[in-house]
Amino acid sequence: MRKRLSPEIFSRSIAEIKANLRSWMVAERNGWYIKLSIYKDENILLIFVSKYTAQTIIRYFNCEDDAVKYINFVIDHSAEEEVQL
Repeated sequence: MRKRLSPEIFSRSIAEIKANLRSWMVAERNGWYIKLSIYKDENILLIFVSKYTAQTIIRYFNCEDDAVKYINFVIDHSAEEEVQL
């Protein structure tokens, strides 16, 4: 049987996430909308959406260097064509 979270525990969890989450405004590069969020200075979430095809790519990284390489990989591709991953 699954244990249900009490409202107090749930509220504390949400507050903890909000306190440790940094997020930036959406940026547009080469036809891609890019959203970047960082949790606890170590977990990186990238969300890409093509301006033309609405293709959505969501990736999670622990390493900043890998995240930067992936950002460059995606924006080097045309947003008008589907990226084959």
